[in-house]
Amino acid sequence: MDPTVDKLPENTHSKTILSLNAIGKRFGKVTALEDVSVDIKEGEIFALLGPSGCGKSTLLRIISGFETPSSGELLLDGQDMTRTAPNQRPVNMVFQSYAVFPHMSVADNVAYGLKMEKTPKDEITDRVNQALTQVHLQDFKDRMPDQLSGGQKQRVALARALVKQPRVLLLDEPLSALDAKLRDAMRLELVKLQESVGVTFIIVTHDQSEALAMADRVAVLESGRLRQVDTPSALYQKPVDAFVADFIGRVHTFNTQHISLDNGSVTALVDELDSITLPLTELPDGIQAGPQPESPAVIAFRPECVSVQLATATPPAPDAHIQFNGFLGDIAFQGQHSIVEVTRGDQQSVTAVVNHQELHTLQGQPLGTPVLASCAYSDLMLLPPA
Repeated sequence: MDPTVDKLPENTHSKTILSLNAIGKRFGKVTALEDVSVDIKEGEIFALLGPSGCGKSTLLRIISGFETPSSGELLLDGQDMTRTAPNQRPVNMVFQSYAVFPHMSVADNVAYGLKMEKTPKDEITDRVNQALTQVHLQDFKDRMPDQLSGGQKQRVALARALVKQPRVLLLDEPLSALDAKLRDAMRLELVKLQESVGVTFIIVTHDQSEALAMADRVAVLESGRLRQVDTPSALYQKPVDAFVADFIGRVHTFNTQHISLDNGSVTALVDELDSITLPLTELPDGIQAGPQPESPAVIAFRPECVSVQLATATPPAPDAHIQFNGFLGDIAFQGQHSIVEVTRGDQQSVTAVVNHQELHTLQGQPLGTPVLASCAYSDLMLLPPA
């Protein structure tokens, strides 16, 4: 999925089902989560995204009840569940390993939780059949796990969770055990499944493309802190700082030396790029005018916003683009597009995502051929440091 296109329109979901209020978690002297607050809507797919060690799995375990927060509260359907035992919460989890019982048939795996609750046999049969139908495994109920593919085992784990009729379903790295092709297919299956059952999904992942492709909204965490919560397109197009911009996709950043705001016009003096007047009427949050400190604000732009042409071609209008000379580096063919490296001597190299027409012009040229790279001012982002 194109990261600039949301899976669902904004405001599709309105009722809050889960509220995390100032959640903190400490393990001895280590702070795993710090003042995390977010409302999760009923019926949405909500992704917790971040690098390893950012606290996303700890937060998922707090929602499930396997961990108790050191501070803050957790409300589910308006009821305080902060210290409620896992088996007393209308929440279920699908683990990364799926944890399918190898000695039980598919049907027995799905029925296990209901049997532990001493649910009547007739109700167990009906609910197991319904859950298996939801995940398209109704014809596999008598098979053993070793007769199933990886994707089918995942669906068994999903059915076992759904049969308990949870209000919220938690998925911990749900696609990490699958190969690349199956992972792409299962993304679509999970989205369709969620739409059909209407249960709120909360997914933990470190895979940006997975979060952008599946989620209605994404929370980006870093070092236990919540950096931004937004739709996939907003995260990609309007990151709040350089960390989010760098974590969501690829980005080039250049430090600023001085920023001025005069008569509703923002001008930045940028390392290696001289002075740039940005299409902004006010400074973004977290940025002040004047000389920049040791951790300066940055000018950022995405590789797909960069055009590359031979230096002998007519350059773009200087009042509409930043542009800089360089030399042709490696070209990596990627199918629908290609990635072109522009080297700049001792300065920062730049990569560009080019289409077939641009590739045709550059292909066959020797390494080191003089080229001109450019990016429209409208594609530049002025961001606080990471």
